[in-house]
Amino acid sequence: MESSFTVSHWPLTMPAASLALGLTVVLLATGNGQSQQAVTNSKQSHFWLDCSCLHLSERNATQWGRLAINASHSLGAKNNCLMIFIAGMDDELVAFQLEQLQLRAGCLDSVDIFPYLREPVIENATLAADTFCQHSRERSATPIYSAGRLLGLRLRFQQPPTDLASWNLTLNASYRFLKRENFRTDGRLVPHSFCDFYFFASLSGEEANMGQGYFHSPQFPAHYPAHIKCAYKFIGRPDTHVEILFEELQLPPVVSGGCQLDALTLFDAESAHMNSVIDVICSSRPTRRLVSTGPDLLLEFNASSNRTAKGFRGKYKFVSNDLGVPNASVPPPAVLEAASVVVKQEKLQQEQASAAKENSLMSDVELSKPGRSFEQCKQTFDSRVNKSGIFDSNQLLLAKHALGGVVIGGSRVLQCRYEFEAQAPERVQIRFHDFNVPTEHENSTGCQPGDALHVVTELRGRYETQELLCGAFLPKPLMSSGQQLHLQFVGKYPPTMTNKVQYYGFRAEYRFLTNFGIMSGIQKEGCSFVYNSSERISGLFHSPNFPGYYLENVVCNYYFYGASDERVVLHFTYFDIEGIGSCDHQTASDYIEFSNFMSTDRKFSRYCGKLPDFEMRSDGRFFRVTLHSNDRFVAIGFRALYTFETVSVNNSITDLRDNASMQSFVSTASTQPVANVNKLIACILCTYKAYQSYV
Repeated sequence: MESSFTVSHWPLTMPAASLALGLTVVLLATGNGQSQQAVTNSKQSHFWLDCSCLHLSERNATQWGRLAINASHSLGAKNNCLMIFIAGMDDELVAFQLEQLQLRAGCLDSVDIFPYLREPVIENATLAADTFCQHSRERSATPIYSAGRLLGLRLRFQQPPTDLASWNLTLNASYRFLKRENFRTDGRLVPHSFCDFYFFASLSGEEANMGQGYFHSPQFPAHYPAHIKCAYKFIGRPDTHVEILFEELQLPPVVSGGCQLDALTLFDAESAHMNSVIDVICSSRPTRRLVSTGPDLLLEFNASSNRTAKGFRGKYKFVSNDLGVPNASVPPPAVLEAASVVVKQEKLQQEQASAAKENSLMSDVELSKPGRSFEQCKQTFDSRVNKSGIFDSNQLLLAKHALGGVVIGGSRVLQCRYEFEAQAPERVQIRFHDFNVPTEHENSTGCQPGDALHVVTELRGRYETQELLCGAFLPKPLMSSGQQLHLQFVGKYPPTMTNKVQYYGFRAEYRFLTNFGIMSGIQKEGCSFVYNSSERISGLFHSPNFPGYYLENVVCNYYFYGASDERVVLHFTYFDIEGIGSCDHQTASDYIEFSNFMSTDRKFSRYCGKLPDFEMRSDGRFFRVTLHSNDRFVAIGFRALYTFETVSVNNSITDLRDNASMQSFVSTASTQPVANVNKLIACILCTYKAYQSYV
């Protein structure tokens, strides 16, 4: 039996918890220069409007429900608009099917659809995913999916007729609730990433079933966000290959030849090498199977356009090479074989007392003692030779001299040092692609000094450990504070695994950089970056080495320049700056400084500590963000989205403040806006009287 959607007008006197209404907000000019916005157009276009609401009285999570709206529901609606909210449970999504839509010609009636709501509130500033002002047969044939438990609709009417017979308004639709778990990606999300996943083959499964599952584009089946990049890494056993099958694939249509916008790239390896590309997909194709030749496969999804689509739903499967697919031409790494053997062996003895101490590693003298067959295991990377490259533990494990190491607890101790030498003003950045070094025991985060990657510093001929890296998750990026960075890997072969991940060791990429790991903006001298609205109206910027720790003793400036009618809005999605209290030198705090000028702006206090999401808005066309760090402690830093927004030059009080701000830099600034102060005050008074008459 289908569920029904009963519509009824809700009186405005009901409790707020039962209403899905907007807020009425008016910002007027004040003498102390707080946020201002002159309201000069129609009241309806500048207020968050209250709308009549329609209430869902029945729900059935297994069948399609019905929604039917006509002129009788809309006539007399408050502020000529209706809002409809379809809400599922916390673990559900909403599928909405628009079946019939009849509106008046000339877009006198319109329907907005909001699939990305977090709460049952629709404001004028809320962006609609779809807007209809006439029947669209092609679009209505495709269901619209919510990204969460809520889906909202807003119907607006311009000059609605008083006679129902002359208003042929019809909206017929169906809806259904779907379980969110049906669209879950079965891989392991990489920490601090938005949509990067690992998929590992099972070591203990049957030969015909070594691991399979589903992967999806972000927010699937709703449209994925614009301007994202996702990586799906499939890591198999040495005797396996990976099969990919796309069950659904919808990307924005390609206008011209080539995959220049949103695209899927498949690499026949665990890393992105252009000589190992299997296929590039940028348009919907018939369902077909894609197969790797080796045990690993990498899928990169790059959504670089402003348009989005439903995305993709794919199924993966690890298959044994014995089932008909030839082995890879390149022999699999021996480290994976070791991991497979370990699963079949009994648990090895614990590390003996003769293992390396926690804060001290073997010196070059100790490495050269008789019986040490790995005394020459030291690799040096010089920026004068290569600016980037890959290094990993496989190079150590495959080396013949490594297999003759000292036996401790049933395993052979391996040790190798990696030294990176940059040239001024370069710094070294390390980003990990794969990482799994066993911890002390299962579900532990503690590292064993004899089985870890050490970040070390040299003191009087000895290398002292600054940090131990272990576990099954990718470590944060590392960046040198100067021109040198040293790492030392100490491990055992075969390893004593404390988790179910079959990979052992690490694989990392090194880069010698001069941009502090900040890829956006135009770099000026040192750690200074410029963002011009003429180049790009929105984008991301972040602290050095994000999402790794930022650097000690650094001052980084971010300058934002908009047009004369633009203001920049900064939305901080992550903020963790080492500091407390007033963020000053007395508390030895690092801090962020905001300013509408090149000099200090007394309007803003310093910001530090760990803060939730917040926004900053410039008063004029220029804005500055500065990170100050000292030599005490560091933290993760920040990440923010910047957007240049256009404001009304004629009607916005902020233009007067903009000219006042820019006079600090432009001595020939025009005084014409000052002469119009009386007219501006008169305009504000008229607006205020209009507002009083409205309320």
